[in-house]
Amino acid sequence: MNRWPRISGALGSAAGFAAGIIATLVASLAGANTHHQIGMFALALAIAGVSAITTVVGALATCVQCWLLYAGFIVGRSGTLVLDEASVETAGLFTIVALAATGIAGGGTTVRARLSR
Repeated sequence: MNRWPRISGALGSAAGFAAGIIATLVASLAGANTHHQIGMFALALAIAGVSAITTVVGALATCVQCWLLYAGFIVGRSGTLVLDEASVETAGLFTIVALAATGIAGGGTTVRARLSR
């Protein structure tokens, strides 16, 4: 089994921004403006998906962009950045999701490549 190449950090950042916007729009339509957990879950899925196919730099850029979308449009509702305790905890959660998805996807492809030799 061949190892899939990862997209560069710049392309990962762009893909993460697009995925974050789509996740924010879908979550807002699903009621994330009153139930912030919906937005957190949708953006965490977007972060995990993009982080699995990009580098650590792309994953962290995606994480920051999605957190800004969460704090500005889901919690802040009008683009006003909200920096409260819950928002900071969400930033930490998003960072863990980004690094874990990058590590798991990268480690898994390496193990499969080594086993196939």
